[in-house]
Amino acid sequence: MKSIGYLVTVFNEHKTVRQSIQQVLDINYPNKKILVIDNGSTDGSQDIIRSFNKKNIKYILRDKNKGFGKTIQEGLNLLDTDYIFIQYSDLEYDHLRSLDMMNYAVKNNLDVVLGSRLLQENIIKKSLFQKIKIKPSYIATILCTYLINKFYDKNFTDIIGGKLYKKSSVIKIPINSFSYGFDFEFISRIIKSKLKVGEISINYIPRANSSEKKIKPYHMINALYEIFKVKFFN
Repeated sequence: MKSIGYLVTVFNEHKTVRQSIQQVLDINYPNKKILVIDNGSTDGSQDIIRSFNKKNIKYILRDKNKGFGKTIQEGLNLLDTDYIFIQYSDLEYDHLRSLDMMNYAVKNNLDVVLGSRLLQENIIKKSLFQKIKIKPSYIATILCTYLINKFYDKNFTDIIGGKLYKKSSVIKIPINSFSYGFDFEFISRIIKSKLKVGEISINYIPRANSSEKKIKPYHMINALYEIFKVKFFN
């Protein structure tokens, strides 16, 4: 039986962090490990994390924000499991899809499985205009995914949705960007390194209050910079 690690990333998510951790604890899969990394929250999230029994989860509580990329790098290093699923503590992505993603990776010998928001049944048949009308931030997703597809001859629909990594494969990939460009640098390096990447749908429920999102529209500059940097300079 393959093992799966859940890396729960937290930064000022006191409204949802308890539920996000409990949902992973409740997953009925015996060969799993859970690591929670709080990136310097100041809203009480760390107190909620401390309330969990450390026999069931391990956690790291930072005193300052070192960047999302640093959290992923540290989690990849510390979780000694075959696969690692990134569980965002804002509950936007369906954590139950993690086992489907792992089974898909094992069956198809994949190094990474992307969970695409744009492959949801209620989204996939809609036109580009309709998708953007539903959620304007999909513009960034569509543009960045288009560039990755163009640069590396792929046909992904969503490079920044849910993610499951095969640890032994991605641990070799260098990380230089630890802030808002991390996801785009990492997936670019993964694809450029010719690791096997697949994609399946993942249920996605965006925050009711979009102002609470950590990613802002202007962070698209970081995304584009990382995509072009990896493609043309290293």
